[in-house]
Amino acid sequence: MYEFILFDLDGTLINSEKGISLSLLYAFDKYNISYTGDLKKFIGPSFINSFPSFLGTDEQMTDNLIKAYRENYAKSGVFQTTLYRGIKDLLVCLKQSGKKIALATTKPRHFAEIILKSKRIYNCFDFVAGSELDGSITEKDEVLRHIFSNVSLPLSKSVLIGDTIYDCDGAKKVGLDCIGVTYGFGTKDELISHGAKQTANSVKELKKILLE
Repeated sequence: MYEFILFDLDGTLINSEKGISLSLLYAFDKYNISYTGDLKKFIGPSFINSFPSFLGTDEQMTDNLIKAYRENYAKSGVFQTTLYRGIKDLLVCLKQSGKKIALATTKPRHFAEIILKSKRIYNCFDFVAGSELDGSITEKDEVLRHIFSNVSLPLSKSVLIGDTIYDCDGAKKVGLDCIGVTYGFGTKDELISHGAKQTANSVKELKKILLE
């Protein structure tokens, strides 16, 4: 039974597609970037890698786009999110059962904390970690290592809950189990192929896995 539950944020605790998409479009428009693909592919990986990979940007343009994205996201995007149904109840039940809970997101920690507080679930978390605006932490495995360097709990009794292959890959790099959720931005086949131990199709199903 897992005693330390780590949660991804976007696509796992919250549906953040609207705020992220509008902020991406703002950044692309500001720098005349033409992109007609699926914006969902930018939810999960860090922009420092996804912009060059999906858009072919160089280092300077990648930096420009990230700054423009954050400019719009800070004004409005950070508030354009909704909790998935049942998440608050799940977190409360985990706490009541004695579990330790952490947030492990590649979204900047500054924005993540604003979201958790606005949704009134910040106090459910024993530790909150995300990427840092100075670039010192960017990837999922770096976020996870940061958590375990500050929290004295064994990997063997810990699990990451996430919705994309980037969560699975990050967990694998640090030797951590991962449970994939398919109500977010990833598919069951993707999650399983990247090492998820099992998947949950709903928050209700996830609650059963973690508590029963």
